[in-house]
Amino acid sequence: MSEKDAAFDHTARNVVRDLHVRLQIVHAGVVVSALALHHQNADRDEEIARVLEYCVAGVLAEQIDRTAELLASLQPLPTEPGALDSWDPRPRGVAR
Repeated sequence: MSEKDAAFDHTARNVVRDLHVRLQIVHAGVVVSALALHHQNADRDEEIARVLEYCVAGVLAEQIDRTAELLASLQPLPTEPGALDSWDPRPRGVAR
C-alpha cells in the first residue's frame, strides 16, 4: 500500500468514526427526549415521543450499525462492528 493510499485509508476511517460517534450522540439525545415526553404524559407529548422512537431513533440506530460495519471494513485487520470503540453515556457495567 502506498503512503497516499494509507493516508486516504486513515482519513476515511477518521471521517467515518467521527460520523459514527456523532450519530450515537444524536441517538442518545432522541432517546432521552422521548423518555422525557413519556414522563410528562401530556396528550401531544405521547405522540411526539412515539414519532421520535419509531421514526427518528430507529433510522439513527440503523445508520449507527451501518457506520460500524463500514468502519470494520476500513480496518487493516478484520474487526467486528461490536468491538469498535464508541461513545456510550451508560456506565460500562450496564447491559446494552
